[in-house]
Amino acid sequence: MLVLSLDTTTRFGSVGLVSEQKLLAEINYLSPSTHSRQVLEAIAAALRIAGIEFDQLQGLAVAAGPGSFTGIRIGLSLVKALSLASGLPVASVSSLQALASKLLWPGVKMISPVIDARKSEVFGCLYQVENSKLKEIVPAGAYEPGQFLTRLPAGEQIYFIGTGADLYFPLFREKLGERAIITDRSYYLASEIGQLGEALLSQGKGLKPEQIEPVYYRPSQAEEKKTDQAKK
Repeated sequence: MLVLSLDTTTRFGSVGLVSEQKLLAEINYLSPSTHSRQVLEAIAAALRIAGIEFDQLQGLAVAAGPGSFTGIRIGLSLVKALSLASGLPVASVSSLQALASKLLWPGVKMISPVIDARKSEVFGCLYQVENSKLKEIVPAGAYEPGQFLTRLPAGEQIYFIGTGADLYFPLFREKLGERAIITDRSYYLASEIGQLGEALLSQGKGLKPEQIEPVYYRPSQAEEKKTDQAKK
């Protein structure tokens, strides 16, 4: 199955083409702002490099969050528009699961993807690896970093990945000691989004545009402001 994948949930913008779990092309870019122009250029470049026309695609895959609220909205809006125009099914993929998929190495039993959520919070969860599959054992959500650490099991070596892991690793090491392992991996996710998305689509789990929902894990700044005003 030939799948176009994209991730605009963080500043690490990424677009890819995946078929039969193999990456055919990937375009990565750093976006200091909104992704709007870069992601369209990246899609065109990926198709050109792979020698593929858009009408050859069989599915779309998108990172639905968590991450930047603006970035999530841009990615989902674009994929919805592409799906409406083409009729292609869409696979909605967790940014956290995609990050964790980078660490499915032999001997790794616990993986914690952690994304900087700003406002002194992180988006994170904990996966246990069973037969090369990820089983979520600490629910994905928005956490204060110290609070998140209290949710992690004692005695286990945990591999951390993500912008939040980079930012708060001194705290993680202070609290968990040598059990906390930071990994130096790329945060561009088009390959993982495409592979996870292709698997979902192959299982008949593709979505229609109206079924695609963002994964925020907390209210947006606008929603918080609206709630505060309602309380006054």
